[in-house]
Amino acid sequence: MTAYPSDRPAVCMLSLLLLWSCPGCHAEPMPADPPGMTPEAPPIPRAGAGAGAGAGPTTAEGWLDRIEAAADDIDTLTARVRLTQIVGLLEDESQRFGELRVSTADDATRFRVRFDRLRQDGVVEPIAQTYVYDGRWLLDLDGTDRVATRRQLVRGDAAADLELGDGPFLLPLNLKKDRVLQRFTAELGELDDTAPDPPTGDGVVRLVLTPRPGFDADAERLDLWFDTGSDLPLRATATQDDGDITTVDLFRLDPAAEVDSSVFDTALPADPGWETQVVELD
Repeated sequence: MTAYPSDRPAVCMLSLLLLWSCPGCHAEPMPADPPGMTPEAPPIPRAGAGAGAGAGPTTAEGWLDRIEAAADDIDTLTARVRLTQIVGLLEDESQRFGELRVSTADDATRFRVRFDRLRQDGVVEPIAQTYVYDGRWLLDLDGTDRVATRRQLVRGDAAADLELGDGPFLLPLNLKKDRVLQRFTAELGELDDTAPDPPTGDGVVRLVLTPRPGFDADAERLDLWFDTGSDLPLRATATQDDGDITTVDLFRLDPAAEVDSSVFDTALPADPGWETQVVELD
């Protein structure tokens, strides 16, 4: 699993915005928050379409098969996102709010996550943070400090999916059962109150993934919640052995949204005033 600076969002998800002065970043205004998704009143994650649909597989492997099959029919996805980080030793919690755009064209998942608000110590302030993955490179843009890092994650010229557990945060998108089970054991989890406003009810399934011996993971457990009607992800939580917890929640998911390929451009900003660096694989 790739390590990223501790002051950056570090799992999902998902999770996940902003208006700043870098090329292309003003292409579309940020949509208003859906009802309830304000920093003061976070909602229970729901995809909506599958609420109340409880029938489905009885094993974790069966759900992985079904989720993989459902993802094969999705070429694009947009969602609002909330990223919650809890530093266990300090009992410190922060939340970032933003927008996710995904494309799975050409059998490789590309995504952009843009954050525009941060809540910490009861105070909400604007931020300008984005992550863009184009199948080979991950672009990290801090529009506030005007720092941009382009980091190579895949060798060669062909685009490739990030494996579950790689990348700057956990995004349970385009899961492949065989690849997941190579790295993790999987079991069905209880729908309990182990996290704030946990997704519960007949329309939700929870998968618990535990790293297999020999897999270098900095999380001791991954918990994934999916809507059982749409099979879309609702929440992803990574629990570290030091007590840190990172959760990505997805809201207002649209698996049929139009997403322009230009949003996955990972070129460094060309205008003056940016501090930039490129980090290639050894």
